[in-house]
Amino acid sequence: MLSRTAFQLARGAAAPTSFAPLASTSRAVLLHSPAPSQQRTFSASAPASESRGKRKTRLVRKANLDKKAQLVRQHEQSRPDPVLGYAQGNQELWDKSLLKQILLRKEDVWAGKGAGSAAEEGSPAGSGEHYTPHLFNFGLKAETAHQLSDLLPPTAALRSTLGDQATSVGSVMVSRFEDATRAEQEKRDTLMRIVDLRNADSKGIEVENTRRIVEAFGRVPGDTASPEVQAAILTMRIRSLSSHLIALPRDIQNRQALRLMISRRARLLKYLRKVSVTRYEDVLDKIGVEPRAVEGEVVITKEDLRTMIRGQ
Repeated sequence: MLSRTAFQLARGAAAPTSFAPLASTSRAVLLHSPAPSQQRTFSASAPASESRGKRKTRLVRKANLDKKAQLVRQHEQSRPDPVLGYAQGNQELWDKSLLKQILLRKEDVWAGKGAGSAAEEGSPAGSGEHYTPHLFNFGLKAETAHQLSDLLPPTAALRSTLGDQATSVGSVMVSRFEDATRAEQEKRDTLMRIVDLRNADSKGIEVENTRRIVEAFGRVPGDTASPEVQAAILTMRIRSLSSHLIALPRDIQNRQALRLMISRRARLLKYLRKVSVTRYEDVLDKIGVEPRAVEGEVVITKEDLRTMIRGQ
């Protein structure tokens, strides 16, 4: 009996020691465990264990990426205007082009700068000098205008005086012939005022500019289908339409027409580059357009058009 009681007491005293809580045991182990020799830390800088070669490679790669990003930014900043065909600050490319030298501006024509002769403005009526325009409407050439101006009046005066069957002037009164000549000269002056380019509208001036482009850019006389001529005509229309949009910025329909013209000019010039690189480079200089304005994908965004139209 005594031995059983002693065994139960001994068992009860040993139970708390053998079944201690796990948290207390873990805390005791952590408190009495030795501190680690190295603890891992987190830092944004390069690890201390990075070798010299890896560090050099990383820095070179970073420098190359920065340089590439800078070149991309410079390339975008110097991107040529898709409408004008040259970058900002490169106005001299258009000023030196052949196309600008041969084109007539509507404002200059209507203002009379180079469009009329000095005979109309400097000589009074009845002084013997007749009105002769410097530029002609309806696409008339100088030879045709010369026939209308110098050959038609005396022929018509002689016919009105002699009749259709007359062959000599021996029996004709001199005063009658002079009256007929004077009347024909008045008709001639009226006709010259009608064909004066200053009386033409925008379409008439465009016809005259197209005739000049065909003469300057055509490979043969009367050439209207070569890529050089078509590219020059499209450039003329693009610049004319851009001026119209600046004056009327709410013309949405002509904005789409402007995009189509720019895309068509790019396709023509890309085709010409495949045919002949020499002709391609030559026509770019003549029409005042940079190669980057037509090569690659030509994108005309709303922001570009808004900047061009509003000048912002």
